[in-house]
Amino acid sequence: MNKPKFFLFFIFAACVMLFAVLSVSADFTDDFSDVNYAGNGWTSELMFGKPDLEYIFPGRRMLTFRFPDYNTAVYMMNQNTMAEDSAVEVSFENVYSNRGEFGVVCRSNEKGWYELRIYLSGFEAGSYAVYRYDKALRDQKENPFVSLHPLQDRIYTKSLKTGINAKNTVKMLCEGDEIRVFINGNEMHPVQNGSLYAGEYRSGLSGFSVWTSGPRAYAEINVTGFRDVFENE
Repeated sequence: MNKPKFFLFFIFAACVMLFAVLSVSADFTDDFSDVNYAGNGWTSELMFGKPDLEYIFPGRRMLTFRFPDYNTAVYMMNQNTMAEDSAVEVSFENVYSNRGEFGVVCRSNEKGWYELRIYLSGFEAGSYAVYRYDKALRDQKENPFVSLHPLQDRIYTKSLKTGINAKNTVKMLCEGDEIRVFINGNEMHPVQNGSLYAGEYRSGLSGFSVWTSGPRAYAEINVTGFRDVFENE
């Protein structure tokens, strides 16, 4: 074999092996069959609501969220999902709600996070939005949810199932500087609305959120599956 060609081949192979070592992929899944969800790395935070009430109810292969008739938001982050790039997929069922919302979160860290919000009921039913949550704005008592859609608040799609007992699987891909959205297997970006920039936060945890908003809002939502395929360099 020609020595210069062999040397170049050796260098290429070494680079491939080095990249494989430095770039570590992992896969975290949870079907919520274990009622001790905290033992699987989950932590919960009540963003707003009444702290003396119980909102989370473990069941058989599901995590049920029951919210009474006022504004409530619970965030669930998993400590096993620290990563730079993530593909976060969650399956859930809207048992019933009148102003229910569901969110998928990636890159949650000390500065904020990215969130895909699904609107399940009310006049916003059948729409979604992607936000950047900015803790600096929160500390300044400004709205911390910054829309990533240029000139749009939210987007309506026929891919989203609404109504009583409607089941959906949604995925948010946070890769490099870009966010991509999938609803029940159909990609929403970049075909419809252009790419979404995700360069402010480079790494963090993945998870989801459950919401009710507005006066006399209530909801019961089952989360039946969570999967995060993530990669660190």
